[in-house]
Amino acid sequence: MLSEAQQRRVWEGMLSAEIRANYFAELSGKYHRKQRVVTWVILFLSSGAAATFLYTGLPAEVASWLPPVLALLTAALALRNLVAQYPKLAFDSADLHSRWSRLASQYEGLWENVYTDDARERLQKLTEEGIELSRMGNPFPYHEKAMLKWQDHVERHHAAHVTA
Repeated sequence: MLSEAQQRRVWEGMLSAEIRANYFAELSGKYHRKQRVVTWVILFLSSGAAATFLYTGLPAEVASWLPPVLALLTAALALRNLVAQYPKLAFDSADLHSRWSRLASQYEGLWENVYTDDARERLQKLTEEGIELSRMGNPFPYHEKAMLKWQDHVERHHAAHVTA
């Protein structure tokens, strides 16, 4: 059986895990979109057809510097894409989304059974798992606006269920 303070920790842990799950889902989507955009821009810039289209009919002085500039832009963008590692970040943030969702579900299961004999052990295990997931999320940027958006969403969602 859990004390009142421990029950509050379960509730807050459940909400916190849901907020973070939504946050990392949003991050994953952003990284996927960035990767798509960068890939298409690289494809466009490196395309011989695009370069031909851009400098056909242009004065000779422009036509002489345009292909090297496009090549440099393509190389710079490809290097930036390689260094940014958007696919890895998208995969890792999707994995964190999944893990935080699972943790939220486990907290919800505990919330529904706070009077069981093993509730304290379960709470301790969930707390430790949350600490580990927080550590795994450290390499990611913290966007306060996005986090507050998901906090508001989750709190409104649960308030609607409490009053229903």
